[in-house]
Amino acid sequence: MLGSARNGHEAESAQPPLVARAPASQDRAASRNSPEAIPAAVSRPAPFQFRRAVKRDAKVRLAISGPSGSGKTYTLLRIATELGGPIALVDTERGSAAKYADLFEFDTLPLESFSPDLVPGLIETTVAQGYRALIIDSFSHFWSGTDGELDQVDKMKKRMRDNGFAAWNEVTPKHNRMIDAMLGAPLHILLGMRVKTEWVTEIDERTGKTKPRKIGLAPIMRDGIEYEFDVCGDMDQENTLQVTKARCPKLSGELFPKPGKELADVLKEWLGSQEASTEPPQPSIDAPHALPMPHENNLVNSTEQPEATPAISKELTSIWKRMCHPRGVAKEFADLKREV
Repeated sequence: MLGSARNGHEAESAQPPLVARAPASQDRAASRNSPEAIPAAVSRPAPFQFRRAVKRDAKVRLAISGPSGSGKTYTLLRIATELGGPIALVDTERGSAAKYADLFEFDTLPLESFSPDLVPGLIETTVAQGYRALIIDSFSHFWSGTDGELDQVDKMKKRMRDNGFAAWNEVTPKHNRMIDAMLGAPLHILLGMRVKTEWVTEIDERTGKTKPRKIGLAPIMRDGIEYEFDVCGDMDQENTLQVTKARCPKLSGELFPKPGKELADVLKEWLGSQEASTEPPQPSIDAPHALPMPHENNLVNSTEQPEATPAISKELTSIWKRMCHPRGVAKEFADLKREV
C-alpha cells in the first residue's frame, strides 16, 4: 500500500507543471491579431448590415381632427389634389363628401359598417386600382361607429360575461392590423377624425360682448393614434389648421389658415426622394480583409487577352504581399518612418 501511494506521488510529480493562462481579454486580443484568425473573421457573414438611410418613394400619413364645420373634408380633398391623384375617398358620413364633387375630382365609396377588418382590404383594392391617395373620412367611425372597435368590444363582453380584458384581447389585434396596413400602403393616406366638443364663452374683441364658441378636444379614436402619423393637426371653426405633430421640421407648430397648396408644397418637398446608393457599405477599419493578389506572370500584349496589362515588378509584388497582413502594414510604416 505504501509503495503504491509512493508511486502515485512520483507519477504526480512527473507531470509537467501547470502554466498560468493569460487573462481572457489578452487571449482575445492575441487571437484577433493572429494570422490564423484573419480568414475566419473574413469568412464569417455579418448577421446584420446597416445601409445609408434614404427617402425612397415616401408617402405621407396625415390626420386632421376637428369639430363639425371646421372644414376637415374640404381640406383633405384639397391637400390630396395638390399631392396628385387619382384620389379614392372612403365616405363614412352618409355620402356627404359627394357634395364636393363639383370642386374636386375623386372617386367615393360609402360605407355603413366600420369594422377595422375592412381597412386592409380597402387599401389593397385602392392600390390595385391605381389610386395615389386614399382619404378616410371619418376615421372615427372605425372606433365608435357601427361594428367599430367599441361596438365589437361591447358585443363580446355580453358573450364573455362582461369580461372586458378578454374582449379587448380579441379586438386589439384587429386594430393593429388596420394600422399596419395603413403604414405599409404605397400611397398617401389622409384621415379625418371627429373630436369631442364643448362650448365655451369668450369676449368678442370687436363688440366687447360674450359669445359662445365650440372647441374641439381629444379626437374620437383609440388613445395614442397620433404616434402612427407623419403629420397631425387640429382645425377650428375658422378653418385654421394648427399642426400638433410633424416629422417634417418645416411644419412643426405651424398655423395654416384654410390649408391647401402651401401645406401640400411643403409636404411634397419633404417627401422628395433620392436614388439609393448602389455602392456597398464600407467595412469597418478594424475588420481585416484579404486583398486581391497580383499575378507575377502577367502577360503584356498577349494574344490571349483582349487588352494589354502592364507588368508588375517583383518588388511591387513583394510589397503587396506584405501589405496584406496587419503586421506587414505596421512594418512597412515603421520602415518608411525610419527612411523619412
